[in-house]
Amino acid sequence: MKRGWGRILALVLIGLVMLTGVASAQAGERVRNGGFEEGFVEGVGVGWTSFNNGGDIAYGFRSDEWDPAVFEGQFSQLINMHTTSVGGSQKDRYAGIYQVVDVVPNARYMFSLYGLVRSTEGTEGQSSYNYRVEVGFDFDGGTDPWSVTEWIEMDRWREHPMDRPGRFDSFARGVTATSNKLTIFVRVWKKFPTVGESAVVNLDAISLLGPAPVGVVPAVAVDVPMLPETGVTNVLPFLGLGLGLLGAGLTGRRLLSARR
Repeated sequence: MKRGWGRILALVLIGLVMLTGVASAQAGERVRNGGFEEGFVEGVGVGWTSFNNGGDIAYGFRSDEWDPAVFEGQFSQLINMHTTSVGGSQKDRYAGIYQVVDVVPNARYMFSLYGLVRSTEGTEGQSSYNYRVEVGFDFDGGTDPWSVTEWIEMDRWREHPMDRPGRFDSFARGVTATSNKLTIFVRVWKKFPTVGESAVVNLDAISLLGPAPVGVVPAVAVDVPMLPETGVTNVLPFLGLGLGLLGAGLTGRRLLSARR
């Protein structure tokens, strides 16, 4: 069943930007394989690189084609962290993926992604918000996740039981490039030690829309407004009707192709 949340998010973002008077610009998709449809190498989506910070915990990366765990297309990126085979773990364990993209210095970009958090505990209340997703950027194109100075936590993303996933949560934010490279880091944060617990996070439809460098053809060319420096989460469905007219001419697979 197609998910309408992606369309609603796109329209809400456009409406919010138009209200702020931010001008639109010709934009293209800068992320490679943000929908994870191009395949995987050793469990990690082509174009992406995995990382973790070790410790007494097991990490896993693989493709996921279970329909409830895929936002769009046929696949999503699954990241697993568990202590089912160890006596306990340290606090602050991390596992994630990153990608370096070509950008235009001082240009504005719109970053967005969708994610689904599941755990053996079943809810964020039961796990005390133990499993969170964070996004960070290296504005010089660096590949060291531990050098990122600001991480944005998806603090309102919900947590679901392993076998009963709910709908995907979303996040979007305006980003200004400061060099010709920008690295996108997405990581799962396990805050507290556990014994015998497991968490799974599915990531899908990761996107960075904005100007392509000279001589680089965008994978998808679209006309969308550039976001201000704010994030948007937890889309309000009732705004979709009022903003529907704004999306009549919007094109682009990432913003208009969505499930449930």
